[in-house]
Amino acid sequence: MTMSESVAERFRGIWKGGYFEGNPADPISTSTYGIFGFHSSLYLTYRLCIMPYIRPDTTVIEIGPGRGAWTKAIADLGPKQIYAVDVVTPEHAGFWDYVGPRNNLQHLVVDDFSLSCIPDCSADYFFSFGCFCHLKPEMCVSYINSLSRKMKPGANGFLMIADYDKFNACQADYKGRSLWKALSLKRLVLLRWAFRLSMSLFPAKLTDPPLDKSVANDSDPSAWYHFGVDRACASISEAGFRVIERDMQTIHRDPIIHFVKL
Repeated sequence: MTMSESVAERFRGIWKGGYFEGNPADPISTSTYGIFGFHSSLYLTYRLCIMPYIRPDTTVIEIGPGRGAWTKAIADLGPKQIYAVDVVTPEHAGFWDYVGPRNNLQHLVVDDFSLSCIPDCSADYFFSFGCFCHLKPEMCVSYINSLSRKMKPGANGFLMIADYDKFNACQADYKGRSLWKALSLKRLVLLRWAFRLSMSLFPAKLTDPPLDKSVANDSDPSAWYHFGVDRACASISEAGFRVIERDMQTIHRDPIIHFVKL
């Protein structure tokens, strides 16, 4: 089937200079989708790091579920089994109130890093978000070593960690790595004004001094501890995993490392 001359001529008469939607490599690129052209970093993480890996025969380990935002998203995909490991009780976290009763889900309260409550070589998938960043590096390493015993060969893992260098770079370039850049369009001037107002009302997120890796912050129960991509990836490799992506880049502020059990 050939294209008629009328169809070809129709397209030759429009989009002088070539149709250009936007820059696909720029996470804050504007496009003709306008205000509908952006996704939550959490949603991108869900689509790239969770959805492709959860099947009806998948056994999951999640460390640090908290209230269960990620747990519920994973459970709704119908895996065979989920082990949700935390140091707080589900009552304290409101876990079951949010996630709801699930026959394929166990909430396990632990007081060490051994993961002894989970059978060895049982898990096909691991996920942790917003947990390891609150653990000292040596604690993270202990969890990673234990995790190696619990995951099957070929199992995928996704681990979010704290990296002060990435955090500081994000803070320093907030106009280039946030919706501030997207809201520079004239047609969105009102939204930009509102965004600037919110930044003036809540400046701490942008004006705090850079995080210093040499400063201990043990006095804060919710403290963030620098693990860093280099050390984290080295620890993951030493534990018997192969690092697939040093950072999935779904979040501007925090790295998420993808690895596979050897």
